[in-house]
Amino acid sequence: MLMPWPLLLLGLEFPAILALVDCINRGPDAFKGGADDRRSWLRWLVVAVLTAWLVVGNGIILGYYHVVVRGNSMARR
Repeated sequence: MLMPWPLLLLGLEFPAILALVDCINRGPDAFKGGADDRRSWLRWLVVAVLTAWLVVGNGIILGYYHVVVRGNSMARR
């Protein structure tokens, strides 16, 4: 049985889209470099959405998670 291609592509794009939405909803104070850092992460996450089906975008998402999401976690404090 073959897997439907649209479902596979959606599964690859979903984490990138969620990371982009997360970045949009975070304020500039959540980033170490402030508004400039937020702007650069937004650009990188757009690249991640566009390249997620190549699995290149997953590396960008992992970087965003470790620098921004995990860096602002209460467990790190």
